[in-house]
Amino acid sequence: MPQASTLALVLSSSPLNEQDKLVALLTAERGVLKAVAPGAAKLRNRFGSLLELFTEGEFQYYWRQDRELVTLSRGEIRKSFFPVVSAADNVFYFCLLAEIVLKSLAPGNRDTRIFKLLKAVLAGREAGMDMDWLTLYFLTWLLRSEGLLFNPRRCSNCGARDLDQAWLRGDYRGLLCSSCRRGERLGLCRAELDYIAWTASHAPGAAGAWAGHFAPAGLLRILTGKIEHHGEFSLQSRRYLPEFR
Repeated sequence: MPQASTLALVLSSSPLNEQDKLVALLTAERGVLKAVAPGAAKLRNRFGSLLELFTEGEFQYYWRQDRELVTLSRGEIRKSFFPVVSAADNVFYFCLLAEIVLKSLAPGNRDTRIFKLLKAVLAGREAGMDMDWLTLYFLTWLLRSEGLLFNPRRCSNCGARDLDQAWLRGDYRGLLCSSCRRGERLGLCRAELDYIAWTASHAPGAAGAWAGHFAPAGLLRILTGKIEHHGEFSLQSRRYLPEFR
């Protein structure tokens, strides 16, 4: 049977049966990988804390051509983010990020930016950056990397630029200026539009340098709704976040 190893972040881990677990990994270069971890459901097992949410590890696995899932043989923790991810103020944000990646990335997607982006979000939270702003940055860049982010500087109907305010089209495929608006209700203020443009040239670690002022909750709801709309799914994790209550 072919064998390989990969650097990856754990996105989910759940019981498959009395002894094994089903694990989803975001690999550094091969996209999402779904695997069986034999014996991982036992109290004493060879994987230990390796399969905790967003643990970064080096995973060895093998596969058979007639099976969709690969099988993990062993692994080694590169870095545990457990203290950050499991904190009460953070855990549901990280659950949302993991669910978004699992549901939105197409099979075989090998865009390394998402792996690097999640690593930057984890490092940012370790450094004390606000989780809502880090989540907002992640959503913005995920949409941008998938080619789904609207142009924050241009009306999608008339082409007007340098907007002070805009409204999201009902099909989520662009923004409208005040002249082109026809009953659209989801609006973005100038600061929100500026922030979206600002993220294109600034890393997550520079979020503290953002000079604008707006509460991130509204834009979080808009971008999450856009992801759900285009993916044709509902994100269950968002119900536990204060921004969506």
